[in-house]
Amino acid sequence: MTKALMAELQKLDAGERLCLAYNLLDSVAQAEAALPITEAQRAELRRRLADYRANPDEPVVTLADIRREFSAT
Repeated sequence: MTKALMAELQKLDAGERLCLAYNLLDSVAQAEAALPITEAQRAELRRRLADYRANPDEPVVTLADIRREFSAT
């Protein structure tokens, strides 16, 4: 990233920068969704799913919960 671009981005207000950050993170997530996962990642997902199934009443925090909490501040 060039210094000029960074200077322009710094001119945005905090809300605009936060929106940009979320959009950038979403674009990275979409790009990574197209990539195959490793065996280590697959094993971790299986472990987490097994843990969830073994403890279905344990409270969970979703991405939507986290976004709601940040947007309320």
